[in-house]
Amino acid sequence: MSLIKNTQNSFRFGALTATALLLVMLAGCSSQVIKDGEPVIENAPYEAESAEEALKLAHLLRDNGRYKAAYEVYENMDEKGQLEGAFVLEYASISASFLPPLEAIALFKRAELALDGNITSEQTQAICVGMGRAHLALSQFEQASSNFQCALQANPNSVVALNGMGVVLNKQGNFPEALKHLQKAIDLSPSSKLVVNNLSLTWLALGKHQKAISLLRTKHNNMAISTRLNLALVYVFNHREDMARKVLLEALPQQNTEQILDQYSSSLHRVENGVAIETELFALSNTPIQLKDLD
Repeated sequence: MSLIKNTQNSFRFGALTATALLLVMLAGCSSQVIKDGEPVIENAPYEAESAEEALKLAHLLRDNGRYKAAYEVYENMDEKGQLEGAFVLEYASISASFLPPLEAIALFKRAELALDGNITSEQTQAICVGMGRAHLALSQFEQASSNFQCALQANPNSVVALNGMGVVLNKQGNFPEALKHLQKAIDLSPSSKLVVNNLSLTWLALGKHQKAISLLRTKHNNMAISTRLNLALVYVFNHREDMARKVLLEALPQQNTEQILDQYSSSLHRVENGVAIETELFALSNTPIQLKDLD
């Protein structure tokens, strides 16, 4: 259903619109990184002279939202053998947004070994969440569930882990349990778009259309495209295609709006003819949605 991709790193848990959600999240990261009075160019990271200087630069880039550039600095350090201990975990956490899931899993396992048993609950949480996201991206739901449970043992109030468990349970069709996890997550983080989207789709799966609509409408004044798409989906499943069209036309061209509505209507038809709703939502979450006309 929906993940830091946002997956990847954004945690790619934005249901139906993981790609769109990722674009929205990255679009907001426009702050300029400055070193010695000069801008650091993201596509060509500054070549640090020492491991200490490189690490400072990686942290500077990361803290300013320049995750790709930070990843490249960590990667360069790793190739030089300059990473050890907790810094391997930093590298794994940044890299998870850019590496294939299997490579991310291997790197998190390496980070766990690098900590050599001297590991804090916060580090355990980071490793378990990172591996959970990667297993979820591979549709390995049992492994993902185990990882998120591990993270919740380390921190029962981890919004990311609660959201992750909610997504896994939704994909497995266990909507009542998904609801418990996602409701706790939204109580802890009411403004999280990821949790709002996933909780709304849980209400949709349970047939509680008005609850889903009410939840999504709370974000109306500053509605991300992922939230708008999910709201339109709920309206279609509630047989209010007119309202779905209105919501989409506020942000998208008519041609794209009609294509999306056709896709959603086809999903509703399949569900009404016996396809499990979790199967249909899973299919939608893995289907690209064109948000604008291509030249």
